[in-house]
Amino acid sequence: MQNHAGQNKLYFLADELGRMGVPVTVLVPDIEENRAFFSDKPHVQARLYRGGNALADAWHKARVAREPTWSAIWIVGVGIRSYIARVSTARSAPIIKDFDEFPSMIGTFGPLRRAYLRWMEDRMVEQAQAFTCASAFIEQSIRTRRPDIGSHLLRLPVAICADEHRIDPNLVERLRRAAAGRPVLLYVGSVSRIYEDQLDEIIKLAGVLRRRASPALVRIAGTGADMEYFKARAAAAGVGDTLEFAGHVRRKGDLAAHMDAAQVLIFPFPANAFNISRCPTKAFHYAAANRPVVTNMTGEVATLFRNSALYYPEHDIEALADRCHEALEHISGYDNRIPFSTLTWEARARQFISWLAAHQWLPAGSNAPA
Repeated sequence: MQNHAGQNKLYFLADELGRMGVPVTVLVPDIEENRAFFSDKPHVQARLYRGGNALADAWHKARVAREPTWSAIWIVGVGIRSYIARVSTARSAPIIKDFDEFPSMIGTFGPLRRAYLRWMEDRMVEQAQAFTCASAFIEQSIRTRRPDIGSHLLRLPVAICADEHRIDPNLVERLRRAAAGRPVLLYVGSVSRIYEDQLDEIIKLAGVLRRRASPALVRIAGTGADMEYFKARAAAAGVGDTLEFAGHVRRKGDLAAHMDAAQVLIFPFPANAFNISRCPTKAFHYAAANRPVVTNMTGEVATLFRNSALYYPEHDIEALADRCHEALEHISGYDNRIPFSTLTWEARARQFISWLAAHQWLPAGSNAPA
Protein backbone atom coordinates (compact mmCIF):
# COMPACT_ATOMS: atom_id res chain seq x y z
CA MET A 1 0.00 0.00 0.00
CA GLN A 2 2.96 2.36 -0.34
CA ASN A 3 2.37 5.54 -2.38
CA HIS A 4 -1.28 4.65 -2.81
CA ALA A 5 -4.56 6.45 -2.15
CA GLY A 6 -5.58 3.67 0.22
CA GLN A 7 -2.51 4.35 2.35
CA ASN A 8 -3.54 8.00 2.72
CA LYS A 9 -7.11 6.99 3.55
CA LEU A 10 -5.87 4.67 6.30
CA TYR A 11 -3.50 7.33 7.66
CA PHE A 12 -5.85 10.26 7.78
CA LEU A 13 -9.05 8.50 8.83
CA ALA A 14 -7.23 6.77 11.70
CA ASP A 15 -5.75 10.10 12.76
CA GLU A 16 -9.12 11.87 12.69
CA LEU A 17 -10.94 9.03 14.45
CA GLY A 18 -8.36 9.04 17.23
CA ARG A 19 -8.54 12.82 17.60
CA MET A 20 -12.33 12.55 17.90
CA GLY A 21 -12.14 10.08 20.77
CA VAL A 22 -12.62 6.77 18.99
CA PRO A 23 -10.20 4.03 20.15
CA VAL A 24 -8.52 2.97 16.92
CA THR A 25 -5.72 0.53 16.08
CA VAL A 26 -3.91 0.27 12.76
CA LEU A 27 -2.04 -2.83 11.63
CA VAL A 28 0.61 -1.81 9.11
CA PRO A 29 3.99 -3.07 7.85
CA ASP A 30 7.06 -1.90 9.73
CA ILE A 31 8.40 0.52 7.13
CA GLU A 32 9.83 3.99 7.62
CA GLU A 33 6.89 6.01 6.32
CA ASN A 34 4.43 4.15 8.55
CA ARG A 35 6.64 4.68 11.60
CA ALA A 36 7.09 8.34 10.72
CA PHE A 37 3.41 9.07 10.24
CA PHE A 38 2.24 7.49 13.49
CA SER A 39 5.24 8.47 15.66
CA ASP A 40 3.58 11.70 16.87
CA LYS A 41 0.02 10.36 17.05
CA PRO A 42 -0.44 8.79 20.50
CA HIS A 43 -4.22 8.81 19.93
CA VAL A 44 -3.73 5.97 17.39
CA GLN A 45 -2.38 2.58 18.45
CA ALA A 46 -0.04 1.56 15.63
CA ARG A 47 0.85 -2.12 15.53
CA LEU A 48 3.79 -2.60 13.18
CA TYR A 49 4.65 -6.01 11.80
CA ARG A 50 7.56 -7.23 9.73
CA GLY A 51 6.28 -7.76 6.22
CA GLY A 52 6.85 -11.05 4.42
CA ASN A 53 5.31 -12.76 1.45
CA ALA A 54 1.60 -12.35 0.78
CA LEU A 55 0.54 -15.56 2.53
CA ALA A 56 2.64 -14.77 5.61
CA ASP A 57 1.07 -11.31 5.82
CA ALA A 58 -2.44 -12.76 5.47
CA TRP A 59 -1.72 -15.34 8.18
CA HIS A 60 -0.44 -12.65 10.56
CA LYS A 61 -3.51 -10.48 9.98
CA ALA A 62 -5.82 -13.47 10.51
CA ARG A 63 -4.19 -14.04 13.93
CA VAL A 64 -4.76 -10.41 14.88
CA ALA A 65 -8.36 -10.52 13.62
CA ARG A 66 -9.11 -13.42 16.00
CA GLU A 67 -8.32 -11.28 19.04
CA PRO A 68 -11.56 -10.66 20.99
CA THR A 69 -11.12 -6.88 21.20
CA TRP A 70 -12.42 -5.51 17.93
CA SER A 71 -15.79 -3.84 17.43
CA ALA A 72 -15.20 -3.79 13.66
CA ILE A 73 -12.37 -4.62 11.26
CA TRP A 74 -11.91 -2.19 8.37
CA ILE A 75 -9.83 -3.43 5.43
CA VAL A 76 -8.06 -1.25 2.88
CA GLY A 77 -6.50 -2.72 -0.26
CA VAL A 78 -7.18 -5.56 -2.70
CA GLY A 79 -5.21 -8.80 -2.69
CA ILE A 80 -4.18 -11.80 -0.60
CA ARG A 81 -2.40 -9.53 1.89
CA SER A 82 -5.65 -7.72 2.63
CA TYR A 83 -7.97 -10.72 2.68
CA ILE A 84 -9.33 -11.82 6.06
CA ALA A 85 -11.82 -14.66 5.86
CA ARG A 86 -14.98 -14.38 7.91
CA VAL A 87 -14.04 -17.48 9.94
CA SER A 88 -10.86 -15.72 11.11
CA THR A 89 -12.73 -13.14 13.14
CA ALA A 90 -13.74 -13.50 16.75
CA ARG A 91 -17.32 -13.14 17.97
CA SER A 92 -19.39 -10.98 15.63
CA ALA A 93 -16.97 -8.20 14.70
CA PRO A 94 -17.96 -7.26 11.15
CA ILE A 95 -15.46 -7.10 8.32
CA ILE A 96 -15.90 -3.75 6.59
CA LYS A 97 -14.23 -3.67 3.17
CA ASP A 98 -13.23 -0.37 1.62
CA PHE A 99 -13.10 0.11 -2.14
CA ASP A 100 -11.89 3.42 -3.56
CA GLU A 101 -11.47 1.83 -6.99
CA PHE A 102 -11.52 -1.55 -8.73
CA PRO A 103 -7.84 -2.06 -9.65
CA SER A 104 -8.79 -4.90 -11.99
CA MET A 105 -10.02 -2.17 -14.35
CA ILE A 106 -6.57 -0.60 -14.80
CA GLY A 107 -5.96 -1.13 -18.50
CA THR A 108 -2.17 -1.07 -18.35
CA PHE A 109 -2.05 -4.15 -16.11
CA GLY A 110 -1.46 -7.44 -17.85
CA PRO A 111 -4.31 -9.96 -18.28
CA LEU A 112 -3.08 -12.31 -15.54
CA ARG A 113 -2.74 -9.54 -12.99
CA ARG A 114 -6.16 -8.15 -13.86
CA ALA A 115 -7.72 -11.64 -13.59
CA TYR A 116 -6.13 -12.10 -10.15
CA LEU A 117 -7.37 -8.70 -8.97
CA ARG A 118 -10.87 -9.36 -10.33
CA TRP A 119 -10.94 -12.71 -8.50
CA MET A 120 -9.82 -11.04 -5.27
CA GLU A 121 -12.38 -8.23 -5.63
CA ASP A 122 -15.13 -10.85 -6.05
CA ARG A 123 -13.96 -12.77 -2.96
CA MET A 124 -13.86 -9.59 -0.89
CA VAL A 125 -17.34 -8.56 -2.00
CA GLU A 126 -18.63 -12.01 -1.07
CA GLN A 127 -17.03 -12.25 2.38
CA ALA A 128 -17.48 -8.77 3.90
CA GLN A 129 -20.41 -7.87 6.12
CA ALA A 130 -20.26 -4.17 5.25
CA PHE A 131 -18.59 -1.78 2.80
CA THR A 132 -17.31 1.73 2.40
CA CYS A 133 -16.94 2.79 -1.21
CA ALA A 134 -15.81 5.98 -2.89
CA SER A 135 -17.84 6.10 -6.11
CA ALA A 136 -21.39 5.64 -7.34
CA PHE A 137 -20.17 2.98 -9.78
CA ILE A 138 -18.66 0.86 -7.02
CA GLU A 139 -21.74 1.28 -4.84
CA GLN A 140 -24.04 0.12 -7.64
CA SER A 141 -21.72 -2.77 -8.49
CA ILE A 142 -21.66 -4.02 -4.90
CA ARG A 143 -25.40 -3.59 -4.42
CA THR A 144 -26.02 -5.59 -7.60
CA ARG A 145 -23.84 -8.44 -6.33
CA ARG A 146 -24.98 -8.14 -2.73
CA PRO A 147 -28.68 -7.13 -2.78
CA ASP A 148 -28.80 -8.02 0.93
CA ILE A 149 -26.36 -5.27 1.94
CA GLY A 150 -28.88 -2.48 2.59
CA SER A 151 -27.59 0.16 5.02
CA HIS A 152 -24.37 -1.79 5.58
CA LEU A 153 -22.82 0.18 2.72
CA LEU A 154 -21.55 3.72 3.19
CA ARG A 155 -20.58 6.06 0.35
CA LEU A 156 -17.32 7.53 1.63
CA PRO A 157 -15.48 9.62 -1.00
CA VAL A 158 -11.78 10.29 -0.67
CA ALA A 159 -10.65 13.61 0.79
CA ILE A 160 -7.63 15.76 1.60
CA CYS A 161 -5.82 16.56 4.82
CA ALA A 162 -6.64 20.12 5.87
CA ASP A 163 -3.21 20.57 7.44
CA GLU A 164 -1.52 19.79 4.13
CA HIS A 165 -3.36 22.47 2.19
CA ARG A 166 -1.33 25.42 3.40
CA ILE A 167 -0.04 27.92 0.85
CA ASP A 168 3.58 29.06 1.05
CA PRO A 169 3.47 32.63 -0.34
CA ASN A 170 7.23 32.67 -0.97
CA LEU A 171 6.98 29.57 -3.16
CA VAL A 172 3.98 31.05 -4.98
CA GLU A 173 6.01 34.15 -5.77
CA ARG A 174 8.99 32.09 -7.02
CA LEU A 175 6.74 30.02 -9.26
CA ARG A 176 5.09 33.10 -10.74
CA ARG A 177 8.48 34.70 -11.40
CA ALA A 178 9.62 31.50 -13.10
CA ALA A 179 6.62 31.72 -15.42
CA ALA A 180 7.78 35.21 -16.48
CA GLY A 181 4.27 36.60 -16.77
CA ARG A 182 2.87 33.68 -18.75
CA PRO A 183 -0.42 32.20 -17.54
CA VAL A 184 0.11 28.68 -16.15
CA LEU A 185 -2.12 25.73 -16.93
CA LEU A 186 -1.27 23.13 -14.27
CA TYR A 187 -1.66 19.37 -14.38
CA VAL A 188 -0.95 17.51 -11.13
CA GLY A 189 -0.34 13.78 -11.05
CA SER A 190 1.96 10.80 -11.13
CA VAL A 191 4.02 10.56 -14.29
CA SER A 192 3.17 6.93 -14.98
CA ARG A 193 1.96 4.92 -17.95
CA ILE A 194 -1.10 4.02 -15.90
CA TYR A 195 -2.19 7.57 -16.75
CA GLU A 196 -0.80 7.61 -20.29
CA ASP A 197 -4.05 8.78 -21.86
CA GLN A 198 -4.14 11.83 -19.58
CA LEU A 199 -0.47 12.71 -20.06
CA ASP A 200 -0.73 12.27 -23.83
CA GLU A 201 -3.55 14.83 -23.86
CA ILE A 202 -1.41 17.26 -21.86
CA ILE A 203 1.44 16.93 -24.36
CA LYS A 204 -0.96 17.35 -27.29
CA LEU A 205 -2.52 20.38 -25.58
CA ALA A 206 0.93 22.00 -25.40
CA GLY A 207 1.27 21.37 -29.13
CA VAL A 208 -2.06 23.05 -29.94
CA LEU A 209 -1.24 26.05 -27.73
CA ARG A 210 2.15 26.40 -29.43
CA ARG A 211 0.53 26.27 -32.87
CA ARG A 212 -1.95 28.94 -31.80
CA ALA A 213 0.91 31.14 -30.50
CA SER A 214 -0.72 31.13 -27.07
CA PRO A 215 1.33 32.66 -24.24
CA ALA A 216 0.12 29.94 -21.85
CA LEU A 217 2.61 27.60 -20.19
CA VAL A 218 1.55 24.03 -19.43
CA ARG A 219 3.19 22.73 -16.26
CA ILE A 220 3.16 19.11 -15.04
CA ALA A 221 3.65 18.83 -11.27
CA GLY A 222 4.59 15.31 -10.26
CA THR A 223 7.06 12.55 -10.86
CA GLY A 224 7.10 8.83 -11.38
CA ALA A 225 8.91 5.88 -12.85
CA ASP A 226 8.07 6.92 -16.42
CA MET A 227 9.29 10.53 -16.24
CA GLU A 228 12.01 10.06 -18.88
CA TYR A 229 9.58 8.29 -21.19
CA PHE A 230 7.15 11.22 -21.15
CA LYS A 231 9.92 13.81 -21.38
CA ALA A 232 11.05 12.03 -24.54
CA ARG A 233 7.49 12.11 -25.86
CA ALA A 234 7.31 15.85 -25.20
CA ALA A 235 10.69 16.43 -26.85
CA ALA A 236 9.58 14.49 -29.93
CA ALA A 237 6.46 16.65 -30.08
CA GLY A 238 8.60 19.81 -30.06
CA VAL A 239 6.76 21.48 -27.18
CA GLY A 240 9.72 22.24 -24.93
CA ASP A 241 8.94 25.96 -24.84
CA THR A 242 5.28 25.37 -23.93
CA LEU A 243 5.44 22.36 -21.60
CA GLU A 244 7.38 22.23 -18.33
CA PHE A 245 8.00 19.24 -16.05
CA ALA A 246 8.17 20.60 -12.50
CA GLY A 247 9.17 17.25 -10.98
CA HIS A 248 8.29 16.03 -7.50
CA VAL A 249 6.04 18.33 -5.50
CA ARG A 250 5.50 17.67 -1.81
CA ARG A 251 1.84 17.26 -0.98
CA LYS A 252 2.24 19.14 2.30
CA GLY A 253 2.54 22.86 1.56
CA ASP A 254 4.17 22.79 -1.87
CA LEU A 255 1.21 21.36 -3.78
CA ALA A 256 -1.14 24.08 -2.57
CA ALA A 257 1.41 26.72 -3.61
CA HIS A 258 1.76 25.24 -7.11
CA MET A 259 -1.99 25.32 -7.57
CA ASP A 260 -2.26 28.84 -6.18
CA ALA A 261 0.43 30.04 -8.60
CA ALA A 262 -1.47 28.62 -11.57
CA GLN A 263 -4.39 30.25 -13.33
CA VAL A 264 -6.12 27.06 -14.52
CA LEU A 265 -6.03 23.41 -13.42
CA ILE A 266 -6.30 20.68 -16.06
CA PHE A 267 -7.66 17.18 -15.53
CA PRO A 268 -8.28 14.96 -18.59
CA PHE A 269 -10.59 12.26 -17.24
CA PRO A 270 -12.10 10.18 -20.07
CA ALA A 271 -14.92 7.77 -19.35
CA ASN A 272 -12.95 4.53 -19.43
CA ALA A 273 -13.82 1.69 -17.06
CA PHE A 274 -11.14 2.58 -14.50
CA ASN A 275 -12.03 6.27 -14.33
CA ILE A 276 -15.73 5.55 -13.95
CA SER A 277 -15.00 3.27 -11.02
CA ARG A 278 -12.69 5.55 -9.04
CA CYS A 279 -12.75 8.69 -6.96
CA PRO A 280 -9.46 10.55 -7.64
CA THR A 281 -7.91 12.44 -4.73
CA LYS A 282 -6.53 14.98 -7.20
CA ALA A 283 -10.04 16.33 -7.83
CA PHE A 284 -10.40 17.23 -4.15
CA HIS A 285 -7.02 19.01 -4.13
CA TYR A 286 -8.16 20.92 -7.22
CA ALA A 287 -11.44 21.86 -5.53
CA ALA A 288 -9.58 23.11 -2.45
CA ALA A 289 -7.41 25.34 -4.67
CA ASN A 290 -10.53 27.15 -5.96
CA ARG A 291 -9.13 27.63 -9.46
CA PRO A 292 -11.01 27.05 -12.74
CA VAL A 293 -10.83 23.36 -13.66
CA VAL A 294 -10.95 22.05 -17.21
CA THR A 295 -11.96 18.39 -17.33
CA ASN A 296 -14.35 15.80 -18.79
CA MET A 297 -17.87 15.23 -17.53
CA THR A 298 -17.06 11.82 -16.05
CA GLY A 299 -17.88 9.99 -12.85
CA GLU A 300 -16.99 11.39 -9.44
CA VAL A 301 -15.10 14.36 -10.92
CA ALA A 302 -18.28 15.70 -12.53
CA THR A 303 -20.21 14.90 -9.35
CA LEU A 304 -17.79 17.00 -7.31
CA PHE A 305 -17.50 20.04 -9.58
CA ARG A 306 -20.96 20.06 -11.15
CA ASN A 307 -21.42 23.43 -12.90
CA SER A 308 -18.22 25.01 -11.57
CA ALA A 309 -15.87 23.22 -14.00
CA LEU A 310 -15.37 23.77 -17.73
CA TYR A 311 -16.01 20.53 -19.62
CA TYR A 312 -14.77 19.40 -23.02
CA PRO A 313 -15.56 16.30 -25.10
CA GLU A 314 -13.03 13.65 -24.19
CA HIS A 315 -9.97 13.37 -26.45
CA ASP A 316 -10.92 16.59 -28.30
CA ILE A 317 -7.67 18.53 -27.85
CA GLU A 318 -8.84 21.59 -29.77
CA ALA A 319 -11.85 21.83 -27.45
CA LEU A 320 -9.54 21.34 -24.46
CA ALA A 321 -7.47 24.32 -25.62
CA ASP A 322 -10.63 26.37 -26.17
CA ARG A 323 -11.84 25.66 -22.62
CA CYS A 324 -8.42 26.58 -21.20
CA HIS A 325 -8.51 29.97 -22.92
CA GLU A 326 -12.10 30.46 -21.80
CA ALA A 327 -11.03 29.72 -18.22
CA LEU A 328 -8.22 32.27 -18.49
CA GLU A 329 -10.72 34.92 -19.55
CA HIS A 330 -12.89 34.31 -16.48
CA ILE A 331 -10.26 33.87 -13.77
CA SER A 332 -11.07 37.20 -12.10
CA GLY A 333 -13.51 36.68 -9.24
CA TYR A 334 -13.78 32.92 -9.82
CA ASP A 335 -15.42 30.92 -7.01
CA ASN A 336 -16.28 27.24 -7.33
CA ARG A 337 -18.61 27.51 -4.30
CA ILE A 338 -17.39 24.19 -2.87
CA PRO A 339 -16.95 24.59 0.91
CA PHE A 340 -13.45 23.59 1.97
CA SER A 341 -14.82 21.79 5.03
CA THR A 342 -16.61 19.26 2.79
CA LEU A 343 -13.33 18.18 1.20
CA THR A 344 -11.47 17.08 4.34
CA TRP A 345 -10.83 13.82 6.14
CA GLU A 346 -12.38 15.39 9.23
CA ALA A 347 -15.71 15.50 7.39
CA ARG A 348 -15.29 11.88 6.26
CA ALA A 349 -14.44 10.76 9.80
CA ARG A 350 -17.61 12.34 11.18
CA GLN A 351 -19.63 10.60 8.47
CA PHE A 352 -17.89 7.29 9.22
CA ILE A 353 -18.47 7.64 12.98
CA SER A 354 -22.19 8.33 12.52
CA TRP A 355 -22.56 5.24 10.34
CA LEU A 356 -20.60 3.02 12.74
CA ALA A 357 -22.65 4.29 15.68
CA ALA A 358 -25.92 3.63 13.84
CA HIS A 359 -24.92 -0.03 13.50
CA GLN A 360 -23.44 -0.29 17.03
CA TRP A 361 -19.96 -0.88 15.62
CA LEU A 362 -18.16 1.81 17.59
CA PRO A 363 -15.78 0.46 20.24
CA ALA A 364 -16.56 0.78 23.93
CA GLY A 365 -15.19 3.96 25.42
CA SER A 366 -15.73 6.08 22.32
CA ASN A 367 -16.17 9.76 23.12
CA ALA A 368 -16.79 10.77 19.53
CA PRO A 369 -19.39 13.38 18.61
CA ALA A 370 -22.76 12.00 17.55
